[in-house]
Amino acid sequence: MKNQSGFTLIELVIVIVLLGVLSAIAVPRFVNLEDDAQRVTLSATAASLTSAMNINYAECAVNNHAIAAPSRCLPVANCSAAATVTGAGNLTGYTVVAGAMTPAANGGTATCSITKNGYTGTGSPATFTAIQAGT
Repeated sequence: MKNQSGFTLIELVIVIVLLGVLSAIAVPRFVNLEDDAQRVTLSATAASLTSAMNINYAECAVNNHAIAAPSRCLPVANCSAAATVTGAGNLTGYTVVAGAMTPAANGGTATCSITKNGYTGTGSPATFTAIQAGT
């Protein structure tokens, strides 16, 4: 009698069923990663805006809020000035919604909202703090 090797039909069916079950569990987990990435990107952008506003205010305070050279103080009177503080290109694809400065003087703050165009999931809009400076 010849010695034959290989898999039986039952073994092949069991492997295919196991692969199907594993893919049914894994695929939904990977599909949701885009939503998580959008949420984290929006949150990180809001945090970087708060940081940029703080750094700009510190630069302005050191120079008595003078916006002339050699100072690198950028005037901030509202939330929309976030684009000038971070560089206009950095906010491409985002929309900043203004909030009122309280008090309306250097050092006044506003809670501003930012949304990522096309993203309406969890964590949208995100908020950041704008600090009035250079005015």
